Amino acid sequence: MAWILQHVAGISLGFAQCDGTGRSVPVHALQITAAALAALVALSSMAVAAWLLRSTYRSGDVFAEERRGDGATPPIGRINFLAIVGLTVNLLALIIIILDGVGAPLLRLCQQS
Repeated sequence: MAWILQHVAGISLGFAQCDGTGRSVPVHALQITAAALAALVALSSMAVAAWLLRSTYRSGDVFAEERRGDGATPPIGRINFLAIVGLTVNLLALIIIILDGVGAPLLRLCQQS
């Protein structure tokens, strides 16, 4: 969601600058700010996922507990798996945010492709 909001904000700023009304919008500075905020959200999400992974990493024999029916609700193994997925997906999102935040300000404004 952070990358989507950053990307849509960048496109909207470009449209606002190039709509022909002569307004001056500091597009590049606002795009860098949006990228920094989105990266902060992604890093915060990664920190939460890392904390969950660390707190569920060595929690005993999860599978044996689940077979006996002694597992917690929701199972710790599921939380551990989703923490790994969260770290992976948030890392990919952070890379996209950084690429968008670096690439968009390098482009010239109001130029057709």
